[in-house]
Amino acid sequence: MARSADPAIPSGSSRPAGTAPRQLWRTPLVVGICFGLGYGITYRLLALQLPDFVRLGQSFDVRPFPGTSLDSLRQRFGAEGQAIRGDLDLIELEAENRKEEEQVRLQAEKEKQRLAVPEVPLAAEEPLPSEPDMQAAPAAPTLPPPPPAPNL
Repeated sequence: MARSADPAIPSGSSRPAGTAPRQLWRTPLVVGICFGLGYGITYRLLALQLPDFVRLGQSFDVRPFPGTSLDSLRQRFGAEGQAIRGDLDLIELEAENRKEEEQVRLQAEKEKQRLAVPEVPLAAEEPLPSEPDMQAAPAAPTLPPPPPAPNL
């Protein structure tokens, strides 16, 4: 490596000895000042409320939330608090109890129908069949029982 002829420049450095290292804090400071000024000017323009000078597409006023409020629902249907049931075991137990009650009720109705005497209206007496009607048609042949189903 060749040494430079100038004794003022050190061998490992490419800048002259009289210059100080660049200070890195200046750039963020200048950027921060620019953003601060921009924010301040924008705030002042919006605070003046000049409708001809600054036009925004929407106003940012407080508006009521769309839909039905909880207070109006309480007024309409009553404010009685109801417990929120989230116990799955209790719900299943109640469903089983309802099924058992339904079965007991159906069995009671069947028993009541079985014990009840059906009322048969008295029909007019029919004449006895004559001799040709006495000969009944032959009985229908009986079918053999179906073969047993294979077990799968």
